[in-house]
Amino acid sequence: VWYRMLSPLLGGSTFTFGLILAIALAGIGIGGTIFGLHHKDVRTTLSGFAFICALEALFLIFPFALGDRLAILTALLKPLAVSGFYTQLLGWTLVTTLVVLPAAVISGIQFPMLIGLLGQGKKNVGRHTGSVYFWNTAGAITGSLAGGFGLIPLLSAPGCWQLAVILLLILSFFAVIL
Repeated sequence: VWYRMLSPLLGGSTFTFGLILAIALAGIGIGGTIFGLHHKDVRTTLSGFAFICALEALFLIFPFALGDRLAILTALLKPLAVSGFYTQLLGWTLVTTLVVLPAAVISGIQFPMLIGLLGQGKKNVGRHTGSVYFWNTAGAITGSLAGGFGLIPLLSAPGCWQLAVILLLILSFFAVIL
C-alpha cells in the first residue's frame, strides 16, 4: 500500500520500492531495539499491546490525514533533483520516512511484545518465538496475496490503508476486552 501511495509522488521505480523497504525494515529494527532496551522495565500485558496497536493506527493514519500536504512537500523537494541523484534521493527519503518510519517502529515493538504475551521467563522461549514467527509469516503471505489480488483492486490503496487502521483499532479494542 505504501508503494502504491508513494509511487505517484516519488515515481514507481525500484529505487522507491527499495527505499520504502529499507525504511520499513530500519523502523522494525529500531522498534525491536527500543523494546529490547526497555522490556525489563515494563511487563508485557494485553493492555500494553492494545496501546501499541492503537498507537500504530494513529501513526498509520497520520500521513494519510496529511493528504495534499505530503504531495506539496514532495513538489517543494523536487528541485533537489537539479543538484543530482543523491540530493533527489534525500528528498525521497524525507517523504518516505514521514510516511513509513513511525508505524514501522511501532511494528518493531509489537513483534517482541507478542512473544512476551505468550509466556514470561525462559521457559518455552523457542516455542513462543517460533509460533510468533510462523503466524507472522503466514499472515504476511496471506496479506500480500489478499491485498495484491483482492483488496487493493476492490478497495483501492487508500481504502486498504484505512482498513489497516480499522483492523488495528479493532485488535486494540479486543486486547483491552481480554
